[in-house]
Amino acid sequence: MNAAISPQRILVGDGDGTIWVGAGLVARARDHLVSPSGRYLLVTSSAAQPCAEGIRASLGEPTLLDLEIADGEPSKTLAAVATIAEAALAAGLRRDDAFIAVGGGVVTDVVGFAAAILLRGIAWNAVPTTTAGMADAAIGGKTAVNHPRGKNLLGAFHPPRAILIDPLCLATLPDRDYRAGLVEAFKAAWIADGPLARRAAAALPAILSRDAPELLELLAGSVRVKAGLVTADPLDAGPRRLLNFGHTLGHALEVAGGYGALRHGEAVAWGIAAALEISRRRAGLSETDAAAVREILSGLGPFPEPERSAARLSPLLERDKKATARGTAGVLLEAIGRARVEASVSSQEWLEAAAIITLS
Repeated sequence: MNAAISPQRILVGDGDGTIWVGAGLVARARDHLVSPSGRYLLVTSSAAQPCAEGIRASLGEPTLLDLEIADGEPSKTLAAVATIAEAALAAGLRRDDAFIAVGGGVVTDVVGFAAAILLRGIAWNAVPTTTAGMADAAIGGKTAVNHPRGKNLLGAFHPPRAILIDPLCLATLPDRDYRAGLVEAFKAAWIADGPLARRAAAALPAILSRDAPELLELLAGSVRVKAGLVTADPLDAGPRRLLNFGHTLGHALEVAGGYGALRHGEAVAWGIAAALEISRRRAGLSETDAAAVREILSGLGPFPEPERSAARLSPLLERDKKATARGTAGVLLEAIGRARVEASVSSQEWLEAAAIITLS
């Protein structure tokens, strides 16, 4: 990766939130992080410690709090939020202090939720260290924890003040996690940026190598797509819902197998494959475009086989946070680069699609 490339600055909303994308950003984190008081509370995980060390070195002084939480979906709970809250209050948290969340999507979701509720809301910063976190989880202000009845059922909108996306933080990420997270980056291109999708498809071998400018281009492009949708629809009531492409069935598959059996991106990949089947029937998606998306998904895999039992999936689809009286909402692809929200996709349609999809 060329560390000399200047970072790209992407504004979200009215300018309160700023996303920085560039190699070597962590070494200059102090120039980009935001804290009204200048005091920080650092929360990270064991897997993210190499990147966290860069943050500590850049700050150059002890943080108010330096806490490590466990990795993985099992940590995305109210108990983890309570642990962070207790530690922050014991450390003397003030309303003008700010969190720094360094880690994958679980860490940024949990820390963001804690920041949303502590003292009725304090500032926080995100430094995602996984491809899923960089392309999706850390962006947009959706913070949440899981519940036994479903994924992300408890949460709040609380955007970070700054997000630092530094591909150098991916150096120690296991290959399975790296590839699974790329699903979210390609997803953004498929729903809203056809040229980006085509460039990234042509550059897939270089992107998978991690050592190419194409990775930065894909990450920056996917971030711009999400930032644009978040700015247009901060509370997820309109066009921002396009970002749920693959997530309706994907979340059900993630829960059905037990949190952690499938990586989030793997579950979304299966969900996208199912959405392609429904999109061909209901949204006019061509087989050519459907095959192009499936080819990328296969290239990012192989992905573990999901739980397909209708008895297990049906109640999860009914409890999906996007479900309404009309059905379990979903996002359908009209063409690569263009998608639409379909509010009346039935659970039965998702189950039928789930039964026949393959990713190979």
